[in-house]
This record gives sequence, C-alpha cells and structure tokens, in this order.
Amino acid sequence: MTHNLTAYGIDSRWLRDHRSERRILFVYAHPDDESFGNAGTILRYTRDGVDVHYACATRGEAGDVPPEMLAGYADVGALRTVEQMCAAGALGLTGVHFLGHRDSGMAGSPDNQHPAALIRQPLTNVAGQIVALIRAIRPQIVVTFGPYGGYGHPDHIFCHRAATAAFEAAGNPILYPEQVNMGLDPWQPQRLYYSTFGTRFLSSVVIVMRLLGKDPARFGRNGDVDLVRAAREATPVTTSIDTSACFEQAMQARACHHSQGGGIGWLRRLPKPIQRRLNAVEHFTRVVPPWNGGAVEQDLFPRDQSP
Repeated sequence: MTHNLTAYGIDSRWLRDHRSERRILFVYAHPDDESFGNAGTILRYTRDGVDVHYACATRGEAGDVPPEMLAGYADVGALRTVEQMCAAGALGLTGVHFLGHRDSGMAGSPDNQHPAALIRQPLTNVAGQIVALIRAIRPQIVVTFGPYGGYGHPDHIFCHRAATAAFEAAGNPILYPEQVNMGLDPWQPQRLYYSTFGTRFLSSVVIVMRLLGKDPARFGRNGDVDLVRAAREATPVTTSIDTSACFEQAMQARACHHSQGGGIGWLRRLPKPIQRRLNAVEHFTRVVPPWNGGAVEQDLFPRDQSP
C-alpha cells in the first residue's frame, strides 16, 4: 500500500512498486549523502530485491554550484533534486522522500540562520515526519548518521537525532496519535544502524596529509572538515557490507551528483584498482539491538531475513 504523505510535508517520489517483504529506510540530510556514503550497500540490497527508500531532509540548497550548471534550473535546490532522482534510478531505490526543509550549511555559515533551515526546526516535528515514513513504509532496518554526523555537518547531526527519536517512537501508538487516526498504524523496525567508516584508513589519510604539509583539520574545498575529529568521533564498526560487486554502478550513481563532483573527483584520479579497493566495503554500527561484540556482521538483516 502506498500512502499519501503530503499531509506531513513529505514529497514522495515513487520509482517502483512497494512489494518486497524486506525493506530498508536510509535517513540522511542532502542529495548525494546516499550515494557518496552508501551507494554500494544500497545496490547490494536493491539487486537482491529489497525495497530501499531514501528520506532526504533537504534539497541541498546551500551547496556550492558553478553558475554555469544552473542554466535551466530555478535554483540550486531544483538542480540537486534532478541529480538526486538520477542517482535514485541508478541505485534502484523504491522511493525518495523529501522532507521539505532547507539546507543549513556548515557550522557558522549564514545559512544556519535561515528560518527554513533544518537545524532551526522543532526536533519533534522532523522526527514526526520520519515516524510517518516508518509507519507507511514499514522497514525492518533504519540507517542514519552517527552522533557526529560523519564530519560534523549540522544537518547530519540533526538527522541523527531526529531519525533516532523516530525509530524509538514509531512503534508506540501513544506518540503521534494523529497519524494512527489517519491510517498509519504503529510499526517498530527491528534494527537501527549508524553509518561509519574504518578509522584505520582515515587515520592513514591524516598521516599522509601531515607528511605532505597539509592540515587534516582543514580538509575539503572550503577547509571546513576536520578529519582528525571525524576519526576520533567515528562509532565502532560492527557491520561490514561487501560492496565490491557494485563498484561501477555505484560510481554511476555518484556521477549523477555532478554539481557536487568534488566529493569523488579525487577518487577518479586514482588508479582503477585502488578505486575498487577503496569501495570494496562499507561500514556500519549496529545500535539496536545493542552490539555485544563478537565477529563483525556481514549483513544488515537478521540471518532469518537475509536476502
């Protein structure tokens, strides 16, 4: 059943029928977060027939875009929406669900003060939108950012808080009862994951940058990404997904976000074998049920529900 979610301020773009018994919801902040972060994992599951949905909190309005790329588009958000839907097709997503908030930009930027900025919205309202999505889609798995949001972006951190609160609330009929009255029955997902990364690789990047005389605390086009803190704040790897078979298609999805090409430009300059090696695995932290140690998981689903 496909619910109309416009009453909750959600613009849902359905790409295919919602049929699988196995469902995953990724909750991130911007167009490109799904591709630059977890394209391989998404492809691994969509190829196996799993319904994978993407909740995108903003349309990336604060992204840096070369002026020539805006020809034919009303604004940056319109361009990045088209790019997002291109990537969604390449990834085989079942649906993309825009929550309708504005990109807040990096910490300290003027975009932080825009009244529509994601970080200025009441947390309970945004969590309520995600609750509505969970109740409509009924995923077993929810994936979002860790507490530091990967590299400290305010929108990433806000998404972490909202998605985590929504995961906890979605199965409780006492919370957001108006949704239940409108036909969205409570639904409790089985597992909550945070995306993370292997700190060994990131620590190696930090060492190399220092050897080259570059400051790893001022990484990126605008020098506003602190890789040292990102490595320190990363949540532990409990789950690693083999994405080696999805390399070419993952790169196609990332290429759709051409206005944000800086996110993979450095990767494309590396020899293809190294590119493949760097994209051979994606990492996650299992939060619910709590991780009790042992061997690293190779699947997001419980064994009896693995594709």
